[in-house]
Amino acid sequence: MTDPDAVQPPTPAPEPGAADAPDSRARRRETAACDALRTLMRDYYLYHFGARPPQQEDVPISLSLTVRPSQAWSVAFDPPFVEQIQGQLEDVQAGHDAYRRGRVHCFRCRSSQCEHSAPPDALSVFRAYTSTGVPEWCEMVQALIEARHEQVDRLYAAPPAVLALVQLGRDLKARQLSSFGKASKTYAILGQVVAGYFLTRERRGRNGESGQRFAVTFQAAEIRAPDGRLQLKLNPVVGGMTPDEWDELLVSGWRPWVARACEQAVRAVALLEQQAHAARDSGDPEQIRRQMRKLPQILNHLARSVEQGDRQSARRTQHVEDRRQQQRPIHKALDDAKAATAENLFYDEKRETVVACGKQGRAHVFSHDGRHVTSFVLAAGGADFRVRTQRWRPLQKNEIEEFRATLASLASGSEPVPAGGS
Repeated sequence: MTDPDAVQPPTPAPEPGAADAPDSRARRRETAACDALRTLMRDYYLYHFGARPPQQEDVPISLSLTVRPSQAWSVAFDPPFVEQIQGQLEDVQAGHDAYRRGRVHCFRCRSSQCEHSAPPDALSVFRAYTSTGVPEWCEMVQALIEARHEQVDRLYAAPPAVLALVQLGRDLKARQLSSFGKASKTYAILGQVVAGYFLTRERRGRNGESGQRFAVTFQAAEIRAPDGRLQLKLNPVVGGMTPDEWDELLVSGWRPWVARACEQAVRAVALLEQQAHAARDSGDPEQIRRQMRKLPQILNHLARSVEQGDRQSARRTQHVEDRRQQQRPIHKALDDAKAATAENLFYDEKRETVVACGKQGRAHVFSHDGRHVTSFVLAAGGADFRVRTQRWRPLQKNEIEEFRATLASLASGSEPVPAGGS
């Protein structure tokens, strides 16, 4: 009888030519499996992103497998292999923090600051990416003609109409090669609305409105934040205008319906970003696609809002529109200025005037000698924006005392008279 506690002699090594030990076979098959996975991921990356490898030296990839012992130990990727690696390789390839508001990323230059990344003039909108990933621009009217827009002639009516066109990302990237960013998430165009022509100022004359014409490309893009996290942006691209100048135009009461349409679209894109994060965390690729399919609805709503707002505006006279939107609170100027707290008194660095903000968004502009210049209704956040961009600054203590003393010296109870007459 064999003693179970007895030390057994070591198993002799197999003779040359003998069958492989189980560990040796496992290592050999692991090597074969790794080589197969290497080939699969390499070929996928080459097809979608080109030959330029990622900048990272080591790339962690997570894969999920299902093993069925009852079916001869069959192995299946769950979800499918391509769905698992797609998002991970996109994140690896994407350049982080490449987004610049008001610019379109150029994949040939690998920059959002090169000469290709901005419109050449105020009338131009984004047309498409070239095969080498260079942004291509054309005049708004040309974009409408190429899209066979049925109302393109209304751009030159009296007064001219504002038109908007929705374009899908796949069409804008149709010519772009994989090796020049077609599938890259550094700056992935999901769709856009091109709109115009707008006017930098509104003035009615016998022949309709006059002013400097310009067009806007509202581009919806998927990017990667500095930490690599997915972000969705509604990027306003305007030729000859910086993003701060565009924001200043919106909060100035220039065309309130444009500001409302933009604000709604920005909020909708921000909500979609949150839903995309939740879908991605769930690990269900179909849920991610389901959320992203909402984007065309957002762009269509933006386009409709811009066009409808223009049509409604055209039905009113300029005077009625100004009265409706601005309320022209001239009669409250002196009362609001006297009641304004230190937090509501500002100095306009550009016009060298004092601005007193009252209730319900009322804002009144005064010269240094206390003479009332004009009044208007300030959009929500308008004062904060002007301070942030250094257009306005808070009045200092001595300036506040001087301004209040100037107001007190005015005739008691007299109506302020705007400089220049009205």
